[in-house]
Amino acid sequence: MRDFLFAARAHAAPLAFLVIAGFAPAAAAQALAPASLSKLARLLLGTVEGKSTGMSGVTRLTGGGGTPDAELVAACQELTQAGPFPLDNATRLEGCSVSPGKRVVFRLSLVGVDASREGTVAFMASAGPVLAKGICRNPDVPVLGRLGVTLNYRYLGNGNQPVGEVTIPPERCAQK
Repeated sequence: MRDFLFAARAHAAPLAFLVIAGFAPAAAAQALAPASLSKLARLLLGTVEGKSTGMSGVTRLTGGGGTPDAELVAACQELTQAGPFPLDNATRLEGCSVSPGKRVVFRLSLVGVDASREGTVAFMASAGPVLAKGICRNPDVPVLGRLGVTLNYRYLGNGNQPVGEVTIPPERCAQK
């Protein structure tokens, strides 16, 4: 647990939850993403990976042909069909979905994590604020917030057992 908190304070990738186990990073998810992914799908992948895309894809939410919800649904469908994407040796983006009101829910698998193990869920709850702070460091995230997008990172352990969630409402990462 000490290693995770150190990595989080050092502003490592915000979703590298299992740094506590000492896993070495895998290839970057963006590098494994098919070239056919839309810019908006790559932007969403970047928010999970902790990497800015230079807000590439935002125009689909501000003036594209469809509604923002429809554009987000299409981008999540792309990610889900193209995935899963390994983020590190213990964390994998399985895909995402969209709820009405521009709410994007990312499903992240934590390999080898037993949610029923004593302290696992409590640790995730205590790590949530550190993870949220790291997510907000990605310059694309506040822009999505200004566009009214809520990002929800749902962590699942073995057998798809819920481990925890980190939700970034639109105002969370606003410049103060």
